[in-house]
Amino acid sequence: MDRGDGRAGPFEAALRRRARARRPLAGADFLLAHAAEELAAREALLPAGPEGPVLTLGAGPFTPAGHIAADPAAARLPAAGMRLVCEEDALPFGDGTLARIRSVMLLHGVNDLPGALVLARRALRPGGRYLAVFPAGIALPQVRAAFMEADMAHGGVAARVGPTVDPAEGAGLLQRAGFADPVAEVVDVRARYPDLVTLAREARAMGETGWLAARSRVPMTRGRWAAAEAAFARGAEADGKVTVTLELMFLSARRPEGTA
Repeated sequence: MDRGDGRAGPFEAALRRRARARRPLAGADFLLAHAAEELAAREALLPAGPEGPVLTLGAGPFTPAGHIAADPAAARLPAAGMRLVCEEDALPFGDGTLARIRSVMLLHGVNDLPGALVLARRALRPGGRYLAVFPAGIALPQVRAAFMEADMAHGGVAARVGPTVDPAEGAGLLQRAGFADPVAEVVDVRARYPDLVTLAREARAMGETGWLAARSRVPMTRGRWAAAEAAFARGAEADGKVTVTLELMFLSARRPEGTA
């Protein structure tokens, strides 16, 4: 099925761009900041690669100085520096252009993930490094369970949270894309919320809602939402907050010398 950009997949690219273009809620970028910091820490441990331009996708205000900042939505780019609007599975770079590519919290919404990795490998110079961090594995099980319970009580289950990459497939995806030295690491991240409304507002502010192609077109009724809120609240701890878990996958690999 066409998702609005000529490519088939589980996500609607045009709606994703629109969601990312919303003005972010103050304080809602904590997950992006955490992911960018953790990726930089891992990057600092890697050996030096070739000299040349470095592309950072999706990091917005956390893009290091001197990097080319890129994002599907112009509104998410930093205010200054080299900036580019593009999708990860449609990188506008020629073969061997970049010394390093860094992707921060974007790959989970790419329709053609294998294709995006191949494009990244081709855009790198021989020996150039590719790094990425994105949600994978079991994403927000507490939210999935709450909506499933509410949907079952009010007319049937609907898709609420998008599909994610199996952590066991991370290194294999890099290998199939032609990378060398593939490394995939999965880290659990926990956040605590007083209620489902707060979580939903922050997810919307981060641009993470409304672009799943298989999402329900049935309006969310007050009764269905109230049931989801109640189901979510039953997971609260002594202080009244619910712990929500997310798995982040970190990828690292390099373009082999002498490859096309």
